Amino acid sequence: MITRRTIVGALALTLMSVTPLVASASEGVTLKVSVVHATKNGTDTDPALANIQGSLSKVFGGYTSFKQLDKAELRLTAQKGGQVSLPNGKTAVFAYKGKSGRQHQIKLTIPQSRVDVDLRAPARKMFYQAGMKHAGGILILALYLKE
Repeated sequence: MITRRTIVGALALTLMSVTPLVASASEGVTLKVSVVHATKNGTDTDPALANIQGSLSKVFGGYTSFKQLDKAELRLTAQKGGQVSLPNGKTAVFAYKGKSGRQHQIKLTIPQSRVDVDLRAPARKMFYQAGMKHAGGILILALYLKE
């Protein structure tokens, strides 16, 4: 016979088994953002970018000079996003969309430039979003996720 006590007990067990999933999804990630200006003039690389200079040169082969203009560290959760002011007067807005397997899902929007992209990346791996023209070169967002 099913009693109210049985139903309440089953509901409590179900909620206890679901709660860790909800908590881990809302914990989010820390996003490190470096705003980099890349140009085809010169061969200077900012010492602040020494640890990723090889990667920048490889990924953005046509560009020979890289300078870090700004950096930020944002704590993103499902409830709280973050933003970074760009040197061209625009704002990059980041939202955390959760984790699927090993891949974290981040939404990047720059409303003034009609940028609206979904990014997927594992933690502890550098990835880039680039292309906006700026001062004779381009802006690169060097992104790194920490759990």
